[in-house]
Amino acid sequence: MKKKILLTLATLLLATTVSNAQHKGRVGLTGTIQTSQFGILLPIWLGEKIVLAPAFEFKFAQKVGTDFSIGLIPRFYFKSGKFCPYFGLKAGTAINIPSSDNQVNSKTTYDFIGGLTFGAEYFIVDFFSVGVEAQGNFTLSSKDSDRFGNPGGVNFNTGTMICATIYF
Repeated sequence: MKKKILLTLATLLLATTVSNAQHKGRVGLTGTIQTSQFGILLPIWLGEKIVLAPAFEFKFAQKVGTDFSIGLIPRFYFKSGKFCPYFGLKAGTAINIPSSDNQVNSKTTYDFIGGLTFGAEYFIVDFFSVGVEAQGNFTLSSKDSDRFGNPGGVNFNTGTMICATIYF
């Protein structure tokens, strides 16, 4: 029994100290905590320091409508290892399709999102990381959209995001 425990501990210790540079081809599932924009990411490692992450968010409210966002976020890591800082870009669109029961807003709206990100992932083990990200976001709203409080206008805001990712 002691041998199994020691072997398990040794394996975990080895897993946490191995360099994370061998990510190429791995895919992850990320959950984010942020007020809005892109709730689920699917990071795909394209190389030792490059990730391309499709992003998705979906909301539905009966008698109100459907709201979903899709985007793409490339990340460029400065180094690999346990602590991995990165710079990224983000681009996407948020679409609101009102329900036929919605008497306040009956037009489908499209809002466009773009921005810069700077953050870091900390790999607790090779297949699981937590991260934090600072963002500068530009938005361009449809003339009928109230999403960002500036119908037909351009907005800029800063934001933060925290996340957890499991890699397969």
